[in-house]
Amino acid sequence: MIYLDHAATSPPLPGVVEAMAPWLRVPANPASAHGAGQRAAAALQHAREQVAALLRRPAEGIVFTSGATEANHQGIRGWAVGGARRVWASPLEHPCVHGAIEAAGLRRIPLAVDSAGRVVLPDPDAPARLGGAGEPDRLDEPGGSGGLLCLMAVNHETGVIQPLGAARALAARHGLRLHVDAAQALGRGPVPALAGADSVVISAHKLGGPVGIGALSLLSGAPFPALLPGGSQERGRRGGTVPVALAVGFGAAAAQAEAEAEARSARYQGLAEPLRRGLVALGARLVGEAAERSPTHTCVVFDGVPGEALVQALDLEGIAVSSGAACASGSLEPSPVLVAMGDPHPEGALRVSLGPGSTAGEIERLLAVLPRILEGVRLALELQGG
Repeated sequence: MIYLDHAATSPPLPGVVEAMAPWLRVPANPASAHGAGQRAAAALQHAREQVAALLRRPAEGIVFTSGATEANHQGIRGWAVGGARRVWASPLEHPCVHGAIEAAGLRRIPLAVDSAGRVVLPDPDAPARLGGAGEPDRLDEPGGSGGLLCLMAVNHETGVIQPLGAARALAARHGLRLHVDAAQALGRGPVPALAGADSVVISAHKLGGPVGIGALSLLSGAPFPALLPGGSQERGRRGGTVPVALAVGFGAAAAQAEAEAEARSARYQGLAEPLRRGLVALGARLVGEAAERSPTHTCVVFDGVPGEALVQALDLEGIAVSSGAACASGSLEPSPVLVAMGDPHPEGALRVSLGPGSTAGEIERLLAVLPRILEGVRLALELQGG
């Protein structure tokens, strides 16, 4: 199989599997006082430091979770319990962020999105309204501060890099907490500047670590309630025994991502350029072409051709790609991300995402079979319509 859906999940790297293996065979409860427990605690702390080093944030602020979904829920709920009542977020955010906002009971104020797939933020120094027409909330009005600003670092469907610098300035100017979902931004090249964010979410399996673990990174000393109370683990911020084997694998993946950041970026650029040229030559329209994008994510639309039909046809050829977010795969609804961008054919999205194992030969194979697949899908659509 040719696997080109690394934005959904990336298989564990060999070094990750090797690092995890010993911890799958021994007792490893880091809360235990005996020697085995203390060895597990030391391994857990080392993994915490490796994840923190990748993020360039304090190790004591790393809270291990079951993944990015839980981390987003814990982060957003935590700020709500801490006093935030309103949250500014765009339609581009991952569905788990929208779900967390709703579950926390926050009033969501929408941020605008431009046609290139970037969140539009106002000048932090100008009195400005955050939200759509008719929205009464202004950051310069009394009581306008103290809310939460949610912004993903890299969009999961389009790969468009979002304006974190402008978000930090806006949050600092108006007293907002900044929550960043960085699940799609790490392990793919240079690490984005995350130092100014109040909370950051990361997922292990998106960067070649194991499935089932992620982290919420908080600034040192931030008061935060546990989403899962009932234990003193993770400094009282997340009850339950931390899976040491998964954490060790997470740490190994983070360390490798940090060490290989520049090399990965150059390699992915070298693969993305011929991929995008080849897709355009076949009649595809690049989504987010006017914006800066991650080299690992390529989202295109073949106008008039449903993305799901292409995904299914490519799967029969042994090529795994996606029509959007994995959590929404198979949905009959068009991509909410492309809808927010005003794309005229949001149902036609096709996402090709690269990972550590991707090769030039795989790209060539995809481009070689696509003309025949496009012809077949279009013919089937004509027969259905006529």
